[in-house]
Amino acid sequence: MILIRLLADIVTRHRLPTAVAMTIATALAICGHLYVPPPATESDSNAPANTGSRFRVATSDGEGNASDCFLVVETDDLFRPATVAALREVVAEIERQPSVDSVMWVDTIPQLNVFGLRERLLPPSDASAESFAAARDRVMRHPLAIGQLLSEDGRTLLMPIAFNWLFVTSDADVSEALLRTARDAAGRYPDVPLKIRLTGRVPLYIAYQNSFDRNHLKFQLISYTLVLVLAAILFRGIRAVLVVAAAPAIGIIWTMGLLNWMDELSNPLTSVVLPVLLTMVGLTDGVHLMVHIRRARAEGQTPQEASRSAILHVGLACALTSLTTAIGFGSLLVAQSEFVRGFGRGCAIGVVVTFVAVVITIPLACSTWLGNNIHQGHEHDLVGHGLKRCGGLIEFVLRRARLVSAVAVIGTLLFGIGAARLRPDDRMQDSQPTGSEAYQALAHCDQALGGIEFVRVRVEWNETADGNSAQILTAIQRAERILTDEPSLRHPLSILNILASFPGDESVTNRLAFLELLPDSTKASYLDTTKRLAVITVRMQDLGIAHYEPVFRRVEQRLGELQTDYPGFKLTLTGDPVTRGRNLYRIVTDLASSLGTAAITIFVVMSLAYRSLRIGLITVIPNLFPLVVTACMMVLFGHPLEIASVCAFTVCLGIAVDDTIHFLTRYRSEVDRHGDVERAIRDAFQGVGSAMIITTFILITGFGTVLTSELPGQRYFAAMAVSTIAAALVGDLVFLPALLAVFTRDQRLHGESSH
Repeated sequence: MILIRLLADIVTRHRLPTAVAMTIATALAICGHLYVPPPATESDSNAPANTGSRFRVATSDGEGNASDCFLVVETDDLFRPATVAALREVVAEIERQPSVDSVMWVDTIPQLNVFGLRERLLPPSDASAESFAAARDRVMRHPLAIGQLLSEDGRTLLMPIAFNWLFVTSDADVSEALLRTARDAAGRYPDVPLKIRLTGRVPLYIAYQNSFDRNHLKFQLISYTLVLVLAAILFRGIRAVLVVAAAPAIGIIWTMGLLNWMDELSNPLTSVVLPVLLTMVGLTDGVHLMVHIRRARAEGQTPQEASRSAILHVGLACALTSLTTAIGFGSLLVAQSEFVRGFGRGCAIGVVVTFVAVVITIPLACSTWLGNNIHQGHEHDLVGHGLKRCGGLIEFVLRRARLVSAVAVIGTLLFGIGAARLRPDDRMQDSQPTGSEAYQALAHCDQALGGIEFVRVRVEWNETADGNSAQILTAIQRAERILTDEPSLRHPLSILNILASFPGDESVTNRLAFLELLPDSTKASYLDTTKRLAVITVRMQDLGIAHYEPVFRRVEQRLGELQTDYPGFKLTLTGDPVTRGRNLYRIVTDLASSLGTAAITIFVVMSLAYRSLRIGLITVIPNLFPLVVTACMMVLFGHPLEIASVCAFTVCLGIAVDDTIHFLTRYRSEVDRHGDVERAIRDAFQGVGSAMIITTFILITGFGTVLTSELPGQRYFAAMAVSTIAAALVGDLVFLPALLAVFTRDQRLHGESSH
């Protein structure tokens, strides 16, 4: 309290030095924005690839080599001369592009035969109908074609493309321009119906980034415009709106500049979520300060007196909200992932910096000439008058306090039971703009080819098994059978499939002589005797971590059991989906466990701050209620728990706690003043309820605009924020007063006489 009083004196009585200090801080922050941190020498292995799980699809071509993108071609009949001619024209035009290093498709796969001849699978365009019929039979049996580069019905072709990044000058070179080149080439054959689309790692990344940039700018403009308009209507004064809006803006400028100096903005979660968090926290505290200042000015206090009074009476609550929120984010520092720890550090620093900015900016501005008429329109306060007319609500809550408390407790428990069904997951469809052509092509490949993502089983052996090729092939065969037994894993491919394509009735393990007939690149991709390594690849669809994690566990368990039958062998399930799934699962569980730690820490801090274990316990229900309501909503609509949703929970927990602290601070102040619990509840309802409703209304409106975003992740985040903030208002204005009335009645000194 001494520090708050000192801050109030400095801001209102030494305004010029305070303004100079703010100017210097802002200048340093701007320098921080201009600072370019040195490139990282190594990335956090726990962070999602490509700066975030939003921006990835691991891709592979038929030989297990990484591909930058896929050309997806749909046709009615591949095996006719005109279609083959059109496809060869398309491939030739693509290969002429400087940005393209290589294109692989059915026509580039060598034919496997006992003579070692490597002619193409598809015949010349002027070949006979019989040749094309024979080609159909060859292709549909070829292990590197069917299910890999061609769908089982022969209607969808996959053409993996690798880029020469030295010649890529813009995003268009590897997206729109490339697709336009392919379609223009196909257009020279009007009689051949070809549907050509582009998907894969690079096109999906670009589609997401373009959509994100469009939505980010659009919704920022819409949200800020609506917030300013609504704030002007609610405050009935443009000065009040500008001052309240400027405070969190300054906090964001200071924070982002400082974090850039510290090289903390390389974490994509911090750079995306932090501005939203600081806007919400700063706006919440700013509205409470402004409402107090306007009331004090309307009561006849000078601008300096009103500003000082606001810091003294509201500053402590603002400091406590910032402390609890910062501690909550600080709990992320115990997470295993540096990605999560960095997010926690950035948010904790940002919350503290924004508190300083808000608690200085608003009182300082209002103690100058800006505060002369800051209270104009206060007498027409829509929310304040509405609260007075809604006095029956608080009277009902107080008369039925036990019933309302029971509803609060039972409702929170029931919603909590439903929330327990929420599970971590990560799916491309939850993050990509699902209307984009790149995602539509990905979805089509999931259905036609079993997906474009791969996992692999590495079969390694030591020198003791070098001379026993039959044992090596048998181990590969049994490992492949494990993959085949999983319906979610499609089209396993190993050296055995390739050897099986050669004619003959003998066992696969007896066809080792055919290995010499294989192209070196094909053989090395699946069997490298020098490295004592064999690889089995298998496709997977975009079904999510929650679906594939038990599949991966079953496969690994069976591979471990198989390994005991082959001493000297090591069988490992690998691949980007496996690694990414586990890393993301760990990140989500880290965030979720830290959210629980934050809730417990906040309970302890509030118990200590109000010097009452009872008050700390009372706050559990109104703070937990909005989170379990939103979690149940997610379960109901089938949305999983992933990084964005856990971040939304963390952000909204801070907002719920903010309102609880402001209500409790005013309540305790009133109890200390006159000792009547019920009267204190009424006064707190009237005193801070207006600010709580204003912030809730503004935040819901701002986030509500994002519900129209084309990005599912942004829509989910906005829906969660709206749900949590609305439920938090119910918890703080209905449940909290009832709980206080029931569990603090023994503190009432003369409550009955107050009626």
